[in-house]
Amino acid sequence: MYQTKKGKKLTKLPCIKNVETIAESRLFNIEKIEVIFPNSKREYYERLSGHNSGGVMVVPLIEDHTVLLVREYSAGLERYELGFVRGGIEKGELAKDAANREMREEVGYASRELLLLKKVSVWPNYSPFETSIFMASSLYRDPLIGDEPEKIEILRWPIKTLGALRSRDDFTDARSLFATYLIQDYIENK
Repeated sequence: MYQTKKGKKLTKLPCIKNVETIAESRLFNIEKIEVIFPNSKREYYERLSGHNSGGVMVVPLIEDHTVLLVREYSAGLERYELGFVRGGIEKGELAKDAANREMREEVGYASRELLLLKKVSVWPNYSPFETSIFMASSLYRDPLIGDEPEKIEILRWPIKTLGALRSRDDFTDARSLFATYLIQDYIENK
């Protein structure tokens, strides 16, 4: 519950009256949503919806002092970007299973210990998409052929220099940046 300026609490959610798909692509739909607020005001929104059940991001941890990163082409920015292992959750798949599958595909490891650090949304006003951020430890080799169009470059990065990683021009994904703080907090409070 949140308080408004007059002290009234906002507890009643607006009513979604209608959802209409106005455009479709291979990866996303654009939906027009008619919303009626508790004060009877009507508003129309547009949002992106995906064809999967959200996403995962995994920070593979090697011996408590090194993380694994991947360098992949990012079509939105038209350049290669560093980041953590990430991918979609397939229909009927659990987030933990998706995290292990993506790790096997991208870095060739699986994990005996996956810890959910946080579930985040990047664009909550325009998309219901959420990413579950995991820390993976007790890694073992278990490669799986993935769907990447080219071989992924894998880098090892010392946890003690995560600040330098955050300052790089090719490390800009908000979820990856946030994950560095989650990992740092976890290690410091362990």
